[in-house]
Amino acid sequence: MLSLGGIIGSGWLFAAAGASILAGPAAILSWIIGGLIVLTIALVYAELGGMIPRSGAIVRYGAYSHGSFAGYVFGWAYFLSAVSVPPIEAEAVITYAGTYINGLVSPSGVLTGEGIILAMLLTAIFFVLNYVGIKVMGKANTGITWWKLIIPAATVVALFIAGFNASNFALSTGFIPYGWPAVFSSISLAGIVFSYLGFRQALDYGGEAKNPQRSVPIATILSVLIGMALYTLLQVVFIGHVTWPTGVAPGDWASLSGPIVTAPFATAASAAGLVALTYILYADAYISPSGTLNVYLGTSQRTLYGLATLKTLPKSLTKIHERFRIPVLPLVISTLVGFIFFAPFPSWYKLVGFISSSTVFTYIVGGSALTTFRKHAADLKRPFRLAGSSVIAPISFIGASLIVYWSGWPVVGYVAAAIFLGLLVYVVLAAANRKDTVNIFTAQALKAGAWVPVYIVVLVVLSYLGEADYGGIGVINFPIDFVIVIIIGLVFYVWSVKAGYRTAEIEQMATLGTQFVASETPEGSPASQKSSEKTA
Repeated sequence: MLSLGGIIGSGWLFAAAGASILAGPAAILSWIIGGLIVLTIALVYAELGGMIPRSGAIVRYGAYSHGSFAGYVFGWAYFLSAVSVPPIEAEAVITYAGTYINGLVSPSGVLTGEGIILAMLLTAIFFVLNYVGIKVMGKANTGITWWKLIIPAATVVALFIAGFNASNFALSTGFIPYGWPAVFSSISLAGIVFSYLGFRQALDYGGEAKNPQRSVPIATILSVLIGMALYTLLQVVFIGHVTWPTGVAPGDWASLSGPIVTAPFATAASAAGLVALTYILYADAYISPSGTLNVYLGTSQRTLYGLATLKTLPKSLTKIHERFRIPVLPLVISTLVGFIFFAPFPSWYKLVGFISSSTVFTYIVGGSALTTFRKHAADLKRPFRLAGSSVIAPISFIGASLIVYWSGWPVVGYVAAAIFLGLLVYVVLAAANRKDTVNIFTAQALKAGAWVPVYIVVLVVLSYLGEADYGGIGVINFPIDFVIVIIIGLVFYVWSVKAGYRTAEIEQMATLGTQFVASETPEGSPASQKSSEKTA
């Protein structure tokens, strides 16, 4: 429910329209291609999540496989992506509300001052839910997720029955009106990858599951498969229900505007005469994004907690509230940092590309970490062992690299700048907390993690020189750019695997076994305390 709740959020409200504008009917292919790439990433993390179930797990894998420097860079990038999701979900809620409440959203979809204040207030409400702990937040999320799954599925069925217009798939402009570059760019820029990325929630909350080594792989894989099926069907019915406004030629997908873009499925339902469904969809515009906001606010706090347990951030971030059993200071920081994103990105469409690129960048390390662990940590227990990992791991690495590249210029440049800013944050905090902070600039850490900053720079350069449809200057165009990114990705995959080693954390896990899992559980429960005492 956590993973599925993360997947079905504001993406289902906006991404179908955004993908149609960019790619036309071929947006269906974008959902399938994007889903398959994310599935390869999820398969890799299913083994990692079952092998190393920790709260804030994803921020730790890079540190466990490539040392503290690489771990911190990937962890910081992951924090940036997680902490920016609550703002975009709050923006989605207010954007829909702005269609019938004046003064919240401008005609271009940008939140006004009043709209931003309401979005911040909504975030604050879910801060309280997360503050009272995983049990209350989890119960709220489970109920919300059932709603979030049933309503989109019912929308698909209702719109199919209400009069599906198949001619929209065979207009004079063709099924792929803007070429294959548009199909790929919509994966990153229209919110497709953004919609799928919720699968990671089972990994982030893994340390708090009753049987994480069984539950995490199942939740990770099933959530992506369900999401692929649901989103592809939603895209199909959306295309079948597009009615062409006056002055817009049938097949001119790029010119779609108005209610069909700002409230896509509610508008389609209204046009089809489905009055009850229309009202339900307007209500869902509050519930689906709010549920995802709720989950990701918890994710961002666990990300900071994970970085602090690795000692790359101050130890104070690991303190657990005795009653509510959560890390309170990371929750406060995550909420406040999330507020900051409203200023430079005051609309859903402005923020989605940044989140997609920064999130997928952190997944690049997954394939490399899996192969490194197979090589240097073969003795760790693997409840789920990925068959064909020698093929799937590099595909996962390359697939993540392609999605970052498809985010285009200047988005990739913004993400790179934000990631490198994280190193400055580390230097400042480490100087103020020398006793509690590990040195990420040791010779071994830099040697094992040197490929990371180099790869960031290479991806930025490729983005700038790349396909004009992705915002680049067009020095290398499709399909040459596609081949170049694949080749370069494979080179860096090999480099990263060779750079990996058996870190001290992996050695400790192998020595302590399941006791290490229990001692890392962030709930502060009596059971975990006893295990910690036994370990000590």
